[in-house]
Amino acid sequence: MDRLLPVLVLAVVFLAALGLMVLGWRLRGRRQSGLPAPDRRSELADLGEETEVGPVDAIYVDTVLADRPLERVVAHGLGARSTARVSRGDGGSWRILRQGAPSLTIPAAAVLDVASAPGMAGKFVGGDGLLVIRWRLGDQDLDTGLRLGARADHDLLLSRKEHP
Repeated sequence: MDRLLPVLVLAVVFLAALGLMVLGWRLRGRRQSGLPAPDRRSELADLGEETEVGPVDAIYVDTVLADRPLERVVAHGLGARSTARVSRGDGGSWRILRQGAPSLTIPAAAVLDVASAPGMAGKFVGGDGLLVIRWRLGDQDLDTGLRLGARADHDLLLSRKEHP
């Protein structure tokens, strides 16, 4: 009986923390709702491109506001981590086919840069383990992080950043 009260208090504190996390996620999504929905075209061919590289296995880490690696974008499903298949078109567009989350296509005109980074919200691997695509959605610059399944794929996609 003397342990029941502390256990109940701990359970209430745990549930309150969980509730606050859910509330925070929803409020962040509401704040970011002005961000336009990303391109959902199903294939690079819809953009008039053939696949140059891929599809390769990856983990979609998340999308964050550019230059703010801890400010995750949750609107339009961009904040959900998932496994993915990534392709790059011969014109410079990117297709990220996500499992269990909305897929997206980043048109070549929206791509600002492709670089490596040690991490971002949700995943820190050190070194240059993440492939980060900086792109423009509406009037907002975003960084989308991918952890490629094979280092050779990472290096290949990174080497293509200068080629349209």
